[in-house]
Parts: sequence; C-alpha cells; structure tokens
Amino acid sequence: MPNKPTPQDVTVDAKTTALLVLDLNCRCEDPKEPCYKLINPVAKFLDRARQANMFILYTAADRYKDTPDARMPHAFKQRDDEPTIFPAAFDKFYSGEMQPMLQQRGIKTVICCGASSNQAVMYTATAAVRPFGYTCVIPVDGLIARGDYEHEFTLHQFTILPGGAAEKFRVTEFDKIKIA
Repeated sequence: MPNKPTPQDVTVDAKTTALLVLDLNCRCEDPKEPCYKLINPVAKFLDRARQANMFILYTAADRYKDTPDARMPHAFKQRDDEPTIFPAAFDKFYSGEMQPMLQQRGIKTVICCGASSNQAVMYTATAAVRPFGYTCVIPVDGLIARGDYEHEFTLHQFTILPGGAAEKFRVTEFDKIKIA
C-alpha cells in the first residue's frame, strides 16, 4: 500500500512564493473532465493568493497555444500580470521560460496545483525541488488524476524521492495554507 501523507499546516511568505496552476485550461470547464472538480477550490485559492500579491503562473499543454482553448477557466479571473506558458513537456520547467520568471522575483517556494497529479504536477514539482532547489507545497485538494491509483501513487512518490527531495515537499490542503 502506498504512503498516504497527512496534510499539514503550512505557512508561506507571499513575497517569495509562487502559485503554479498547471494545465487547468478552459477544457476543465467541461463537467465530463476530471479537472472540472478543481475549478472552484483553485479559484478560491487564487483569490487568496491575489489578495497577498503572490506571483501566479499558469501553464497549458503546448497543443493549446494560439487556440481558443489556451485560455484559463472564467472562474479563475486571470489577470494580465499572470502569465501563461505552454511547455512541450509534463515538466513545466522544461521549456526554460518558468525558471527565469521565478528567479527574477526571488521565489523560494512554489505551490503546485493542477492536472494531472501524475503528470504535470509530479514532474514539475520534482523538478522544482531537484534540480532547482525550491520548497514545494502540494495541496492535495488542488490535484487530480484520471484515476485514484494514479493520484495516490503520485502522493506516495512525493514521500520517497531520494537525495533529500522528499523533505522539500509540504503536503497540505488549500485551507491549511497560511499566507504571510
């Protein structure tokens, strides 16, 4: 049976934290999509992040670039200063666009939410902690996969990664994140 981490209280500094909303483009407005369940909880946390002036970055799969489906869900109320990038990989650092944006702002912690937990979230979060050295906050109510196995195995992976990586993850829930 995989490890199932217990969500913990987490405090983040808004000035040095970025919210990464991974692959939750407008396709998630379709109730048939698993990611539809994330629209309201992510939208609610986006409001909190904005109130604290936290940097917010969205991603969408590269196949959506320059198409009507590139936009984020209306409920997210994306602002002009909240960029969207379209990396051609599950690891959203891969294209090279994300790291400079985070580095310029002095980001030390990233909050990763999105779909799918076993693809965009797992690969991006893992790259965030290794090789880039960020602390990574994982709100379990901000992740989803097509199946329970994929989702639970992803959470398990965060607890067993070697080389000190597992210690850089903070598993939590949106309501357990205090923004300072």
